[in-house]
Amino acid sequence: MAGETNNSLASPCGLYCGECLYFRKPCQGCVPSGGKPSWGKCRTYACTKEKNVEHCGECSEFLCSLFVKQYSRELGPWRVFYKAGQLVYRKKIGTKAWVKEKASGKNTDPKVTIERHLHWEKEQKKQKNR
Repeated sequence: MAGETNNSLASPCGLYCGECLYFRKPCQGCVPSGGKPSWGKCRTYACTKEKNVEHCGECSEFLCSLFVKQYSRELGPWRVFYKAGQLVYRKKIGTKAWVKEKASGKNTDPKVTIERHLHWEKEQKKQKNR
């Protein structure tokens, strides 16, 4: 999915859908799905539409309690700080430039790096056990 420079892959919460393992299988992304990604209804998307901002980083209430409390139990709250940083950076350079960076593999999400490493480790163990 890296390489896609479609601005609709820039989610309102600070993630780039093009990096997600579930993008296209089964998820189409938050923006293209109208705030209904594969995991359910996105409250962040609804909030940005209500406040008429492209992403949370443009909101006068950024870092609100909705944003700060929205993270997966598996990853923990560090993910909120990652997304907040991405939104500040995206606001500074613009969504088009941010998406271009993300799609080119620069500014990679640490979660993606961790997932790739875990996949690599798993493959190494398989080869070792052969």
